[in-house]
Amino acid sequence: MAHVFSDFHDGELTGIVLGSETATVFLRQATGDEYTLTLAGLEVLQMQDFRQGNVISMIEVVTGQAPCEHSGLERLFDPPHPSAAEPYHIEHAKIIEKQSARIAAGEVSMVVIVPSYGADLIAICRNIAFAPYQQSVA
Repeated sequence: MAHVFSDFHDGELTGIVLGSETATVFLRQATGDEYTLTLAGLEVLQMQDFRQGNVISMIEVVTGQAPCEHSGLERLFDPPHPSAAEPYHIEHAKIIEKQSARIAAGEVSMVVIVPSYGADLIAICRNIAFAPYQQSVA
């Protein structure tokens, strides 16, 4: 199933903390309410264009179905150079196919944060936790 978190349209991605097998993504809705999206069992994550004011267009989590062809999954696994020999291209296609099958089987989830402006994130992880952000008082 693909789940779109529509409450975050025009919200912001305000930060990310990476651990060895986790990523905690800090999000703020347009209303000002803040949340964390924790990606546990993190296998691979790619983010580009992180900057001040990362405005979110859409957050989507895909599991139990194949990701759409233009989901960006191939960004997570660098393709060979266009001039590389054909076996390298075939092997890369097999890697993408295997990851897509794992997502479709529900073994892992693909998380995609599509920006209106700024941070563009895609990741594969085993578990996802979404919760209101609780700032600790020191």
